[in-house]
Amino acid sequence: MESDFTQLKVYRKAQEIFKVSRAIACIISDNKNIMEMGISSNYNYHFAGEIVSDSLRLAPGLAVVQNTSNYSLRLKRANNIRKAARRMLSKCRKLEFNGVKETEFLNLLKSELQQFENLFADWLNNLHYKKDE
Repeated sequence: MESDFTQLKVYRKAQEIFKVSRAIACIISDNKNIMEMGISSNYNYHFAGEIVSDSLRLAPGLAVVQNTSNYSLRLKRANNIRKAARRMLSKCRKLEFNGVKETEFLNLLKSELQQFENLFADWLNNLHYKKDE
C-alpha cells in the first residue's frame, strides 16, 4: 500500500463522513451504540445505525481497492463503496421523511457524500491509469 494512503483526500473525506454520521446517530438515538440502534423498534434509530455501518465501509474499502491489482475485482469493490454511499443518502432521505429535526446535520452529511463521490471518481480514474502503466 502507498505510504501516503492516509493522506489522500478521498480517504480523509471517508473519515470525515464517519465522524459526521456517528455524530448524527448519537444525536438521533440519544447516544445509543450501533447494536442498540440495529435492534431498536424506532425506525430513526435503525436508519441512523445503518448510516454509521455504511460509513464504516468506506475507508477500508478504499484500501482494498488500492491494493487490488485485478481490474475487474477493483471495479467490483469500487462499486461496493459507491453502493454504501448511495445507501447512506437513501437513509438520510428516510430520516428527513420521518421528520428528524437535525436536518442541518443530514444536509452536511449529504454534502460530504457528494464531495466523496467526486473525489472517489477522480481517485479511481487515477488509480486505473497508474496500475495500467
